[in-house]
Amino acid sequence: MPLPSDVRYLTRADFPSVLALSKERIQDGFLNAKELENYLLSPLLGALVLVKKSEVIGYVLYRKDAEEAEIDEIALRTSEEGKGMGTYLLLALLDSLRDGKRKTCFLEVREGNTKARRLYEKNGFVPYRRRKDYYPGEDGICYRKEL
Repeated sequence: MPLPSDVRYLTRADFPSVLALSKERIQDGFLNAKELENYLLSPLLGALVLVKKSEVIGYVLYRKDAEEAEIDEIALRTSEEGKGMGTYLLLALLDSLRDGKRKTCFLEVREGNTKARRLYEKNGFVPYRRRKDYYPGEDGICYRKEL
């Protein structure tokens, strides 16, 4: 499916913005250039960026195979929170995955990340598994959504 005009696939020119945003927003294991390069080159990986006034304000990294997709990471500039931009980016990804092949989208999130959990639940993701102590001192909650 076509993407909205302000959401596009990652390019190398986006690397500095995405890497900076990852470092700012991701608690553990933020991205490096080699990992990001994999999302650009691998047919099993993908990345979308959300652009506002020619600046990257958010991104989503995902994996895909014949019937499933999994969101690896989604991040949004702090200044853009609470404006519906996270929902917008998530829905753009889900729309792009509805190509008749993929049936389910998965993700995992820290139990204490209530903002992210609300975003996912509001958009139809349902928890199906808990990963005990997946993070240091915190469980991971696995979600799924039928596409």
